[in-house]
Amino acid sequence: MGNTSLSGGFRAVHLADGTECEQVTADGMVLIDDVRYQAGEAHMGGIVVQPEGDPPG
Repeated sequence: MGNTSLSGGFRAVHLADGTECEQVTADGMVLIDDVRYQAGEAHMGGIVVQPEGDPPG
């Protein structure tokens, strides 16, 4: 995952082939070891991934 520009946005890609992971880019839902996480932009830039349901921090 990475930022798409300085003004915002993020894009998720598949590690194996570098193609865009459209589902994660669209809704931010990530599944790791059967645990749901929410990915999105951090307040001051970068990407944050946290367990689903946790308040932003």
